[in-house]
Amino acid sequence: MNRTAAQRGWEGLREMTDAMAALADIVGQAWPFLRCTGAGVLGALANVALEDEVVVLPRLTAGRLHLGFLGNLIVSVTMAHVVDHDFGTAFFAAVCGTTTLRTFKMRIESAFEHEWKEIGESDDAG
Repeated sequence: MNRTAAQRGWEGLREMTDAMAALADIVGQAWPFLRCTGAGVLGALANVALEDEVVVLPRLTAGRLHLGFLGNLIVSVTMAHVVDHDFGTAFFAAVCGTTTLRTFKMRIESAFEHEWKEIGESDDAG
């Protein structure tokens, strides 16, 4: 049987429609993940904007790896995925979670510095 160009065109369109439906199904299944990831990325950018800082790329300085914005991005996206699959809640968690972790880190470093000073003073007295 000889097919006409129109028949071949319709078959090609049907195949393309099936492929688009499969792609839509994949995106539909991945949507909660993509939504939380997007909220985390926006939360990381919001953190940088709120702190009036620039986006700093990862760098190696004096043998130490400084993650810069990449570290902020990792924490923000992780917080967004841990908390909820709603965009608003995930975004809020990304912004607040990073700030909270940064505050805890400063408190811990301050406590260690205080203890090291006390240890140094007690060694001098003894």
